[in-house]
Amino acid sequence: MDHPRVTLEPGGIAALLLGPAVVLVPAPPAMADGLTAVVRPVPAGLGPVERIAVVEREVAVAEDGQLTSSAGLLRLGEASSYAAQGEACTPQRLAEALRRHRGDLWSALAEFGYVGGRGGGVQAAALAAAFAVAPGGPEPAAPDRVFASVEEFAARCCAWRDAPPSTGG
Repeated sequence: MDHPRVTLEPGGIAALLLGPAVVLVPAPPAMADGLTAVVRPVPAGLGPVERIAVVEREVAVAEDGQLTSSAGLLRLGEASSYAAQGEACTPQRLAEALRRHRGDLWSALAEFGYVGGRGGGVQAAALAAAFAVAPGGPEPAAPDRVFASVEEFAARCCAWRDAPPSTGG
C-alpha cells in the first residue's frame, strides 16, 4: 500500500500521517474548530476510510532570520490503523533537511519517505504548490509557538510525532 491520503474536514486541508495518532499539516492555513482527520488507503479499496476526531492542535513556526517554516501539529483521539510511511528522523536531521529545502516542510519530509516515498520531491513540490497559502487564498494559521531556531522547531515536530493518542483528559 502507498501512503494513506489524509485530509482534514471541514476544509479539505491536505495533511500527512506523521505517527499513529499524529497528523502534520505543512504550512497550515487557518483551521476551523471541530476537525476530523479523514484517512483513506491508497489505492482506494484496500481498507476502510477512517474518520478520527482531532482533539488537540498546535501551530508551530520557525523564524530564524534565514528561513521560515510552519507546521500544524494535530493529535488524534485514537490511533489510525494505517501506519505512517516515513522513517523516524531526529530533530538534527529534520533541521538539516529544512535548511536544504529553505523551510519547505513538504520537501523536507519527502526526504524521510513521508511524501511519495524516499526522494519524493516532485510529489512534495506538487503538494506544496497545490495547498500553499497563496495571495488571496486562505489565511495562514496563527502560530501558537514561534521558535527562533530551526533546530527547536524540528525538535517540536519530532516530539509530536511520537505522541500517543489522547485520552481526552
